[in-house]
Amino acid sequence: MEIRLEHKPAFATAIIKLASGEQFAAENGSMVSMSSGIRVETSTRAIGGKGGLLKSVGRLLGGESFFNNVFTAEGGAGEVVIAPSLIGDVERFDLDNNAIIVQSRSWLGSGPGVELETSWGGMKSFFGGEGLFFLRLSGSGPVLFNAFGAIHLIDVNGKFVLDTGHIVAFEESLKFRVKKVGGLFATVFSGEGLVCEFEGNGRLWIQTRNPKEFGSYVGHKLPPREQ
Repeated sequence: MEIRLEHKPAFATAIIKLASGEQFAAENGSMVSMSSGIRVETSTRAIGGKGGLLKSVGRLLGGESFFNNVFTAEGGAGEVVIAPSLIGDVERFDLDNNAIIVQSRSWLGSGPGVELETSWGGMKSFFGGEGLFFLRLSGSGPVLFNAFGAIHLIDVNGKFVLDTGHIVAFEESLKFRVKKVGGLFATVFSGEGLVCEFEGNGRLWIQTRNPKEFGSYVGHKLPPREQ
């Protein structure tokens, strides 16, 4: 399998070349194009996934679509091009018998050997405004995740505070908790309020734009819908 990322960082796409028999799972609706020798199967699990329906329901509650697509090269090599729905960057991370936690809306695709499962974030995730679930990806193989805006990598050594809307992914070695910034006045009038405090040693990927804040900004400028 060969993966090439192009048009970074604003309009990133992933070009995935598969040898005969190889597979790649991708977020539903992310396909841009594919060669004629590629077979597409819509599934409620990633390649080799053990979660089935229950884990997919978790993805749905976390903001992800219920299904994903599995692309298989049949009768020879093939090519698939995928891209995220939001304008921004795509990053590749190669698992090697380890795990990474991805914000529920940022998983774009993964290869064979990668198990995708819902990681319950508890109430701390709920109050962080990012949905009830993260996705835990484990095993070995390539993982693609996307962002709204650019992706910035931070090596956390100790503590690091981040607005919840800017989380993309982080290594499992990092623990986190959601906490409030300032008092009631700051929460209501400053636009700030809840942040995520990471602690430990590991890598953290953040996005430079906040999809929720952008949606609110654009939404206020749109004309009202006709009844």
